[in-house]
Amino acid sequence: SGGAGENKLTSSSSSPSSSPSHYLSLPERIYSRPLPPVEIVDMRRELQQGNRSIFSRSLQEGLQQLQDQRQQGILFIPRRGHSTFVSCRSCGYVVECPNCDVSLSYHYTHEGATQLLRCHYCNYTRVHPRNCPECGSPYLKFFGSGTQRVAQELAKEFPDLRIIRFDSDTTRTKGAHRTLLTRFANGEADLLVGTQMLTKGLDIAGVTLVGVVAADGLLHLADYRAAERAFQTLTQVAGRAGRGDDPGQVIVQTYCPQHPVIQAVKNHEYESFTEAELEQRQVLNYPPYGHLILLRLSGLEEVEVENAAAELAEWLGQAGLGYEILGPAPAGIMRMARRYRWHILLKFPAEVAVELPDVEELRGVCPPEVSLTIDVDPLNMM
Repeated sequence: SGGAGENKLTSSSSSPSSSPSHYLSLPERIYSRPLPPVEIVDMRRELQQGNRSIFSRSLQEGLQQLQDQRQQGILFIPRRGHSTFVSCRSCGYVVECPNCDVSLSYHYTHEGATQLLRCHYCNYTRVHPRNCPECGSPYLKFFGSGTQRVAQELAKEFPDLRIIRFDSDTTRTKGAHRTLLTRFANGEADLLVGTQMLTKGLDIAGVTLVGVVAADGLLHLADYRAAERAFQTLTQVAGRAGRGDDPGQVIVQTYCPQHPVIQAVKNHEYESFTEAELEQRQVLNYPPYGHLILLRLSGLEEVEVENAAAELAEWLGQAGLGYEILGPAPAGIMRMARRYRWHILLKFPAEVAVELPDVEELRGVCPPEVSLTIDVDPLNMM
């Protein structure tokens, strides 16, 4: 976490059926080093004041100091690639994957190479169109900032800054993780730019600056664990700064500076964040108090999957085993790899035993063409 210990959201009395858990607190860093101050930068204000760079003025100053003082820094970006989506500035059309309900991301290879768009879910790839497929306009623009684009912008604004990009694109080969991190630890680069791969476990004394380029990419996800994961990730990456003799600083860029997660990270408030999150979960019967069972249905025909989900939900309602039925509803990404996906969520209050009808009976409600998987207390709601 922030250098003062690994923390996970838990409760000593989560539910009657759960075993007791014990919270071990590490309130201080080793050698009583202070936690780094966290500066929250409102990117809306940066834009209003004429700064159109993806780097705030505070982060620009911090990066310049790295060069001047020969220190090291880490830049965290939630997504890899160059740009998160491509959109037409004339009609608003977004280039999407034909197999999944997601936008295609642009991945830069080298100067002069064919511009390719890629799906991060099924790996579908296509050439970047010259004109908008919808209206024919030539004004197609890259939006969002992945690790590739951030690295390119850094090279333009800070040409003397030595950069290592650390994401799943640059670490595909065997031993690449260790090689890149060893180079950084040996002082062969000033800045490590990467995704969540670099948020945990790095203990490099020379790192005095941590920057989060776009914290909002962690906040607005359709999952009851989204706030917990965002707080954990931001706290962990912040904890990479100031682990040596020199003090550290953390700069978090966001368009939602008042978000409870952002404020908790700013003030290193693990306890208050945990209390508020657990209180909300208890009211709503979410784990660790109640239990969830997620039924995932998928198939090649949209209508078949939707109808199967409706029939299964009706059958579950008639079974009446004390759970609350949420759905059926389309999955967060409704179509993935050409398969349409629907979800049914069963919510069990703490006082209700987790029990499902016979699995074979459940599968019997669905036609053979529709796949059914059962996930108890799912870690991922997508």
